[in-house]
Amino acid sequence: MTPTRYLPLLLTALIATLAGCGDKNPEKPSGASADSRGLSKSMTVDVSGALNLHYEAKGDAVGVGFLPGKLPGANWLTLSADQEAEGDRNEVSIGPILGFSFDNPDQQKQAIMFQGGRVEVAHDENSASYDTGSYYQYFDADKSGANSNVKLDFSKIEKLESTNKLLDRYRLIGTFQFNAALSPEQPSDDCTKEAAKYAAEHGERHPGFDAKLCGAKSVVAKGSFDITQDFPAMNKAG
Repeated sequence: MTPTRYLPLLLTALIATLAGCGDKNPEKPSGASADSRGLSKSMTVDVSGALNLHYEAKGDAVGVGFLPGKLPGANWLTLSADQEAEGDRNEVSIGPILGFSFDNPDQQKQAIMFQGGRVEVAHDENSASYDTGSYYQYFDADKSGANSNVKLDFSKIEKLESTNKLLDRYRLIGTFQFNAALSPEQPSDDCTKEAAKYAAEHGERHPGFDAKLCGAKSVVAKGSFDITQDFPAMNKAG
C-alpha cells in the first residue's frame, strides 16, 4: 500500500474550506434545508456491516469543497455529511474527486479518478475511522483497487441563475457508494508475519493482509445528495 493512496484523504479538509460563498436569493430545491448562506443542501447516508448508521444531513451539516483546475475537467470536489447529537458525531466524506466536470455529468464513467471515502464515528473520547485505503489493504481482491474506489453518479448537474458575477450556481443531484475498512492501529505480530510468510512463499497477494487474523472490519457506505452550491465563476466550466 503506497502512501500516495492516503494523500487525497489528507487534503479533504483543506479543500473543503475553498467552497464558494452564497448570495441572499438562492433557489431552494425541494427536500433540502438551507445552510447559513441560504443554499439548499441535503445528503442521505446508509452505512452497513461492522457499523450501522442511517441519517440525513441538511443545510450546514452538508459540506461541499471545490478547487478549480487550470485545465478543462481538472476540478477537485469533496462532499461530506455530518451528524451530531448528545456527544456523538458521525461523518461520511467523499473525495477529493479529481477531474470533476460541470459540463459532463457522465465523465466519471470515463476519466474521473475517485480518491477515497471515509466513515468516521466518535462517542465522547472514543472514535473509529473506516476508509477506502484500509479496505484495499485488508479486503480488496482486485489488484487495481476497483473495489476500493468511490462510485459517484450524477443524475443531474444543472446551472442556475446567479446574481453574483463572481459565482456560478449549480444544483448537483446524485448517488454514491464505497467500501471502507477499520484497520488496527498497530497490526499484531501474527498479522504481519502471516502476510510476510505468504508473500515469501507464494508472491504478491490481494489483499495483502488476512482481515480476520488482523482484526480488520469493513462497511459499505451509500446514499444520495441534492445540493445547490455557489462555485467560483469560470469563463468555461470545467
